[in-house]
Amino acid sequence: MEFGLLLPHFSDASNWDRLFGFVSRAEELGYDSLWARDNLAFHGHGFELPGDHFVDPFTTLTAAAARTERIKLGTAVLTPFRHPLITAQLIGGLTYLSKDRFVLGIGPGTPRKPWEAVGRAYEERVQATRETVEVLRLVANGVIVSYQGEQIQFEDVKLDPAPSADLMVWYGGASNASIRAILEYGDGMLPGRCPFARYDVASARLLEGAAEAGKTVHLGSIPTVSIAPTREEALAKLPMQALLDTATERWKRPFETPEDLAGAVVVGSPDECIAQVQAFVDRGIELFVVDLRLHMYEFETAAELFAREVMPAHRASS
Repeated sequence: MEFGLLLPHFSDASNWDRLFGFVSRAEELGYDSLWARDNLAFHGHGFELPGDHFVDPFTTLTAAAARTERIKLGTAVLTPFRHPLITAQLIGGLTYLSKDRFVLGIGPGTPRKPWEAVGRAYEERVQATRETVEVLRLVANGVIVSYQGEQIQFEDVKLDPAPSADLMVWYGGASNASIRAILEYGDGMLPGRCPFARYDVASARLLEGAAEAGKTVHLGSIPTVSIAPTREEALAKLPMQALLDTATERWKRPFETPEDLAGAVVVGSPDECIAQVQAFVDRGIELFVVDLRLHMYEFETAAELFAREVMPAHRASS
């Protein structure tokens, strides 16, 4: 299993030292990848910490690339409200600067505000995801290309630097539509806060479809993590009812107890987190992105604790 870390580039608790000052330390701690969210006109909501502070993912990952040497850099996940050529140029530059360390996570997303803010219809987002990936792969050839999609058309464009020709594409979702998209043009499934009750159904369908198509697919997950020396301290960081309500609304089924959130949330002491991460390993999940957004004010401490106590246990067992 590879371990990624969602960077603290959002909310009122984010600051320069916590974000850019910590990335080299994250690499030293053994994290395999660093990840950034995507949004426009961000506002913390629901169970998140409050605040409108949000450093865009390309700025965040470019700065991280300049301060690290080996660690991968990914979007979790990119929302395709930008023109695909602009996205391709940004990814090409980041890929070049990072010496080919960029990994793409992409998905249609759920917030309406970014689409409304740039004057695009919210209903375009699914097709926009497909066309963005198609354009990224097309321009990666490094030659002059043209493209005729339902939403985007262009003639005689060449990008240099361009996205990598073997760009890994993680799809941010576990719905039936997400599974179809992965089978058609993605490489792996990378949902956020996805309970095992849904994840197991989705992964089974994905792997069955991939076997029928003769395609290799990968499994990843981005659970909310709360780790502390004791379970009581870790639980105190979780707005449990808000998490249950959010899961109920998102997955259209009742979530009533903390146990219902297994897979969406990892919480407890280091030993308890080790045991809970094993459930991801047992499911063949290859990428585990640690989301500490509820630990933002003690982000560095929590990231250190997870890296020192939890990650070695699963590296040794593998």
